[in-house]
Amino acid sequence: VFKAGSKVITVPIELMQDTNIDIQGLLFKRMIQRIGRISNTGFTVGTGSGQPQGFIGVSGTGKTGTTGQTTTIIYDDLVDLIDSLDVAYQENGASSKFMCSQTMRKVLRKIKDTAGRPIFTPSYDAGIVGGFKDQVMGYDLVINNDIAVPAANAKSLAFGQFDKYLIRDALDVSIFRFDDSAYMTKGQVGFLAWARTGGNLLDTASI
Repeated sequence: VFKAGSKVITVPIELMQDTNIDIQGLLFKRMIQRIGRISNTGFTVGTGSGQPQGFIGVSGTGKTGTTGQTTTIIYDDLVDLIDSLDVAYQENGASSKFMCSQTMRKVLRKIKDTAGRPIFTPSYDAGIVGGFKDQVMGYDLVINNDIAVPAANAKSLAFGQFDKYLIRDALDVSIFRFDDSAYMTKGQVGFLAWARTGGNLLDTASI
């Protein structure tokens, strides 16, 4: 596991005293969001050195676009990507999913199959209740903006069973407040959040 920090946030004492909102509660939410974003980057593209091992680095390449095809994707590419995954992972209920950035989703929304039908199904058309998941070719689509946008040599679309990625939280997000002289001499209060987390793809054939 590795340490992820929010960096120190300083707040003037006057703001703490005069504001009508819960400034401390607002800070706590923002620091937790920051830790979450840092952790997600590690789980997605982390190197495993000083940060979690991201699934992108250890999963195989299912389909490479043709030469010159760097910012687009075609229907046949998606067929090849799905079938690059062992059928045992595809047939395990509804757990197989697509994952990509918003930029790639925009590309996917414009693709049609050989009969001219859109392969992208918005969640409200699919009648999905609760999850609000868009679908591509019958599989849920999850947005993760830490995945690369379409570009040369970029892994920009992932497919598989992401529940095979194991996350271990050794220390939940812990928030500290500093009222000591280092900050008080400047008329400030300091806040800092830490977490210890790690992750790795247990089955590299699953994505």
